[in-house]
Amino acid sequence: MSGQWWQPSRWLPYLRARWVAVVAVAVLLVGGVAVKLAWPEVHVIHVAGLDEPITIRTHQTTLGAALEEQGILVGPKDKVDPPLDTSLKGIKELSVTIRKAFPVTVTIRGESQQVETAAATVGELLEELGVTLEPGDELNLDPATALAAGMEVRVVHHSEEIEVVQEPIPYEILEQNDPYLFIGQRREIQAGEPGIREIRRLVRYEDGVEVASEILEERVIKEPVPQIIAYGTLGVVSRGGTEYRYTRALEMIATGYTAGKESNPRGNGLTYTGLKARRGIVAVDPNVIPLYTRLYVEGYGPALAADIGGAIKGNRIDLCFDTVEEALQWGVRPVTVYILQE
Repeated sequence: MSGQWWQPSRWLPYLRARWVAVVAVAVLLVGGVAVKLAWPEVHVIHVAGLDEPITIRTHQTTLGAALEEQGILVGPKDKVDPPLDTSLKGIKELSVTIRKAFPVTVTIRGESQQVETAAATVGELLEELGVTLEPGDELNLDPATALAAGMEVRVVHHSEEIEVVQEPIPYEILEQNDPYLFIGQRREIQAGEPGIREIRRLVRYEDGVEVASEILEERVIKEPVPQIIAYGTLGVVSRGGTEYRYTRALEMIATGYTAGKESNPRGNGLTYTGLKARRGIVAVDPNVIPLYTRLYVEGYGPALAADIGGAIKGNRIDLCFDTVEEALQWGVRPVTVYILQE
């Protein structure tokens, strides 16, 4: 029995079956590898952020190549998450977000520019541009504000300083009459000098441009000196070869009277000032022409204001004549009365 157990003829069928099984397994393994090499893996990519979501299938090995294969162009300012160089090996399914760049206006401390960006927020845009807010800067939008096409992002720099300036104070021009100057003549008695005012004010700027100011203190360093101008009131009338210098001319209503009882039944021929009534003595309203003023009455001649009368009020004058006939002939008429220079 023992001799028969070791006989080759007895084990050959068994060994032949085992080798067939080993060879079959090897063939299956090699065939699987061959199939895998012949059919690259398929990647399913879901793309969001375009006009509408799309799903693509690709055998490409990187995300960038897969998108390019589908004609999906990505600009230099566009943002892709995950990045374009992401390897697809071993990835069966992938979600991708593309944020296309859009134009926004950025004004930084007075300088404006339009930029293309795919930043999601205002803060992300400033970081992208390398803009750091400094003391005094003010951002017009919250950094967390979502960006959209056409928006304007402004960084305004506020500053202020105290400014000290001196301003001239205009001088007054004062005029006074001068009875020794002829009418139309003028003479400077005192030259005018402007004063000086110092003003301290707080000036506020936005991007270097003044937008507001506030006066903190104002003081006069030098008072102005008024200019004093004398103007002439002296006029000249020439009558009968004689010149009469006058300081004022009045348009009045003139009547005539005499020293006799016919003009003043209870009178004694004396005037209010005690002078004898005669030609050249006239009655006036002292509120208009002071007594003892020398006059020249047009059509009558030189006169002295030395009398008053109950009916002589305001712009009226009563002329004394030597006779009743002269007084009656004068009647009532308008005259020019010149106030003569003393």
